[in-house]
Amino acid sequence: MIPAKFREALWKFFLIWAGVGLLTVTFRLSPTWAESLPLPVWLSVFVAFCLRHGDFVSMLLASSHVYFSAVHVYFSAVDRLGLKKARTTAAIILVASGILETVGTLTGIPFGTYTYTDAFGPRIGGVLPLAIPLAWFAVVAGANLTFSQYWHGATPAPLAIATGAFALLFDYLMEPFAFAIRGYWIWAGNVVPPQNYFSWFIFSAMMAWITPIHAAPSKKADPRPAITLVIMLALFLAARISHGI
Repeated sequence: MIPAKFREALWKFFLIWAGVGLLTVTFRLSPTWAESLPLPVWLSVFVAFCLRHGDFVSMLLASSHVYFSAVHVYFSAVDRLGLKKARTTAAIILVASGILETVGTLTGIPFGTYTYTDAFGPRIGGVLPLAIPLAWFAVVAGANLTFSQYWHGATPAPLAIATGAFALLFDYLMEPFAFAIRGYWIWAGNVVPPQNYFSWFIFSAMMAWITPIHAAPSKKADPRPAITLVIMLALFLAARISHGI
């Protein structure tokens, strides 16, 4: 297991990083702006790198332990579910969403016709950005853990439906930010088809239903999943407001 102090340090780092990201999208800061600052060369390069790749790193910190072994939604799942169930949940969501998105971008089914760009970090097989399955994990696991913590007495079925509904809302708020502002992917005709939102609802609910993620509320509420999701939504909304979308 990861030491508690290390996990706490990573959580604080994520909050600071998210704050910087929120300022960046609100005031539309760019790598070019960072490179123009009167800073030492190494610091200017570092800041520019953070602005260029900050979204991908933030997504990693928010959703998976695959590369860092220190992801906050995963940590919360371990605390609530135990290590075995948390690993099973993460594996199912990561693999299922990875397959779903790969099929989707190659065939247009079920989301509609779209193509990923290089703007969202490295792509698996040149097709699927590595951050995409991590985002699904953050949304599905994070929402379900949040609902089950505060919705006392809820059974797996309504929790899965609520998770799907949240995923639909999440995608609705994310789409203009992701494809119109950041260019992470391109929709055919520059229009998001309604089936995309319907698919997010259906498949998120299904993932929440088939994984062993259901857990009774912990005695001491863990706010990490909820805070992580709120931060993501705040970034989307701030960017959309600053760009008038």
